[in-house]
Amino acid sequence: MTFGSPESTIVQEDTMIENGVIADNLNPSHISLKVCPPSSEAYRAIVPQLATLLKSCIDANITMNFIQPFSIEDASAFWLSAEENVVQKKQFVIIAQESSEDEADDNDSRHEQHVQRGPPVILGCVILYLAQLPNAKHRAEVGKLIVGREHRKRGIGKMLVDRMEDEARKHGRKILVLDTETGSGAELFYERVGYSKAGVIPDATLAPDGKQYTSYTYFYKRL
Repeated sequence: MTFGSPESTIVQEDTMIENGVIADNLNPSHISLKVCPPSSEAYRAIVPQLATLLKSCIDANITMNFIQPFSIEDASAFWLSAEENVVQKKQFVIIAQESSEDEADDNDSRHEQHVQRGPPVILGCVILYLAQLPNAKHRAEVGKLIVGREHRKRGIGKMLVDRMEDEARKHGRKILVLDTETGSGAELFYERVGYSKAGVIPDATLAPDGKQYTSYTYFYKRL
């Protein structure tokens, strides 16, 4: 992971904004947030669903590092390339999934939870990258915040961000950084959940369809 590289942190938010207001009241009671444990077996078990989420973004021409055509094999390769860092606890994959009533009650406390059984039905995900440079142990980066299209406007994006921030604090991180497509709903989303704009790089990359350039807006948040 190379911090400061704009190709590293394109994110897609849960567009849970109605009439300019974040729909916090849409938070479902039966969704649990879990950190995939540092186990190759557990991580590989969720890769197929993570790959489906990522491919859906590229198919929808959402800027997220990749160019069309983009296959499910391409998406799986991205997630599998992160396996070593997950096992070494250099990055964390946090997932949102449907839960039972008992699990939902437990989730209210926001204590750490782990994937214990077979592959869950994943509604969304976010990656937390811990900076590894000696002079950056206080920093982390947000990446690949994705919510399945059929599960948006339920508050899942904010739930994932909140859980990700808790994990960052747990590891002693004091500031989070990210970038997202300028002019997208993600800009408004991150402002609404407390992130500050640091600047814009115009025409930084191509959209997945290769037909237009997109700009990046950089954000940060002190924890």
